[in-house]
Amino acid sequence: MNLFIRTSIAPYRIDIYNALHERLDMKMCFYYRTGSSQAFDADSLERKCAFKPVYLDGIRLGSDNRKLCFGIWRLLRREKPALVIVPEFQIVLLQVLFYRWITRGKFKVVSMIDDSFDMISNDNDFTRLHARLRNVLPKYLDDLIVVTPEVREWYRQRFGKGVWMPIIMNEQKARAYYGSLLPRSAELAAEYGLEGRKVLLAVNRLVALKNLYRVIEAFNMAETDSVLVIVGDGPERGNLEAAASRCGKRIIFTGRLEGDDLYAWYNISGALILASWQEAFGAVTNEALLAGCRVIVSRNAGSSCLVNDDNGEIVDPTDVRGMARAVDRQLAVSGIRDLSVPGKNLMSVSFEERISNLVVELTQ
Repeated sequence: MNLFIRTSIAPYRIDIYNALHERLDMKMCFYYRTGSSQAFDADSLERKCAFKPVYLDGIRLGSDNRKLCFGIWRLLRREKPALVIVPEFQIVLLQVLFYRWITRGKFKVVSMIDDSFDMISNDNDFTRLHARLRNVLPKYLDDLIVVTPEVREWYRQRFGKGVWMPIIMNEQKARAYYGSLLPRSAELAAEYGLEGRKVLLAVNRLVALKNLYRVIEAFNMAETDSVLVIVGDGPERGNLEAAASRCGKRIIFTGRLEGDDLYAWYNISGALILASWQEAFGAVTNEALLAGCRVIVSRNAGSSCLVNDDNGEIVDPTDVRGMARAVDRQLAVSGIRDLSVPGKNLMSVSFEERISNLVVELTQ
């Protein structure tokens, strides 16, 4: 059996995890059952897994993304994997590489990396250490799984490695799910008085780097008669609500949502805006497009690789007026959503195509 190690299970990655487990016979191991930055309902997530997750013992080092895991060598000796997938540039990667070196093991070590091209090319990393390790550790790896074509080309030019697998869901499963949520979407539209209204949606943690102050400013500047719905919570909520109160248009804060109550909003909304000035990927872009919700995505976000003229547009997160014009254009195209039928799948990338390519690349 092969090994997969990651920090925690996230809803937008379950389809990828299930496919890796089923197609590569992978034991799925995680640092934590629930991450502190996004406390998803672990019971609900585990019910969607095609595998029984293994949670590793160890010592947390600062954040959810850092942990000294115990028993890694014992796990490697027992499972005798041909392939090990590890998180990006973390201690467990070093543990696995060191074990392979001292045992002269022949198994492949592949790192799953979430960096956007903006982080790499514009020195916009979360940490300086991460930036330094990016230029050292790949030479010791057999391959890297990256989230955008631009990042893949960057690694290939420097290290001759890189496979593109964006953070996306299986569109067939997702589309059926969104269709089943139409009654709940209609309930929410009625509850918030949104029938016959154009809706702009933002799904974010309410933190500074998500750039929501500019989103509110751009929304207020846009000419289209619409409502902005902000889904999420965080330390900036009070300040953002104060900024919204000074806006001349209606802005709704729902608080943090997950599961049906979150995904039902994508059916209601004509466009999603993700304007972060720093964003590794942004899975909400995929979630919106699968529901037929058009997207306005920061050029700094990795998920901008999913955007084209047929499903939305890419914007400069510092250009408020440009974002306002994008809001007008995208809501003009989407109009008012019909909650009696599922929206059109607007994804430009196929899950099956990408995951099949990934499996081929990893098994060559």
